[in-house]
Amino acid sequence: MVSSVVFDCIAGIRLADVPVTKIVFRVLVCVMVWQGAMIRMHAQGGLRFFDDFEYDVSRSVTNAEIQFREHGWSDVKANNSHFRRGSGYLYTRYDSIRGSRVLVMESLPSTARTPEGFRTGQTDYWLKIGGLPESDLTTIPANVWIQFWTYATPESRFPWRQKVLYPCRGPYPCSRRDERTDYEWLVSWGSGGFENTPAPPGGRYLALHAWNADFRGDPEYPTNRQKLSQNINKIPLLAGRWYQVRIHIDISNEQGIYQAWIRQKDQPWTKVAEWIGGVTENFFWPIPESERVGFRVLAMPTTVDGPDDSTTYIDDFVIATSEEALP
Repeated sequence: MVSSVVFDCIAGIRLADVPVTKIVFRVLVCVMVWQGAMIRMHAQGGLRFFDDFEYDVSRSVTNAEIQFREHGWSDVKANNSHFRRGSGYLYTRYDSIRGSRVLVMESLPSTARTPEGFRTGQTDYWLKIGGLPESDLTTIPANVWIQFWTYATPESRFPWRQKVLYPCRGPYPCSRRDERTDYEWLVSWGSGGFENTPAPPGGRYLALHAWNADFRGDPEYPTNRQKLSQNINKIPLLAGRWYQVRIHIDISNEQGIYQAWIRQKDQPWTKVAEWIGGVTENFFWPIPESERVGFRVLAMPTTVDGPDDSTTYIDDFVIATSEEALP
């Protein structure tokens, strides 16, 4: 007999408002939890973390961390969490296009102080996975697949590049210690990313900064050797449209790999970036043996530069150890 834990897990879904495919996947997730799979941090079969944000977190609360922690996140820093600062809000809302609740990341650098040496204000808010005393270097795998849906409101304006997915081997924020960096890669997006021309207003390009990467084909080598652009297809994520993003990063071997795909609903995947160390022309990403490991913590989105504000939605956020494990 199925435990009542399963029914408690799915009780918050408003069946009339949620697509059938999402309901089915949520039920499977809940069954896995009931069976002891612990999918959010210690899942069997390659699924490490999943959140469909089918729960209510209000923008007006001051304890948003309570609900997010109940759904696998380890902590929350935002104006509406126990920190009560960060120049950003993290909450959920119903989205009529998705037909379900989604995460809202409301970045307000216009309200932040301008740090010394900076030209604009900067947010400092995040959701975190891991970073707890029991978190180890498999919390975010060395060979990781990350997938999610994302939407930027039409009025959003992004800096040229901002952090989105920030993993660390030690505590967040990362540092360098014992001749080894806690920071190996950083996923960003923005109006320019690592491209030469900007996206349309509210648009975003994907970008990856890789610590040990060595792209010798860049005109400004060696300055830009660690900056990995959309080298396959320069199409941006446009404002006012939902996109699914799939990212693969592998630092578990001698040479690192970065790949990224995007697609709109009911459309095929489009690969926008592929950087394979020792294979991609003029590109090498040597990973020291001591750094072929994963990370203890991942923070999202962290610092967003001004002067303009932006609001981004996220849905069905997944971390897995293989492409086959992705929903």
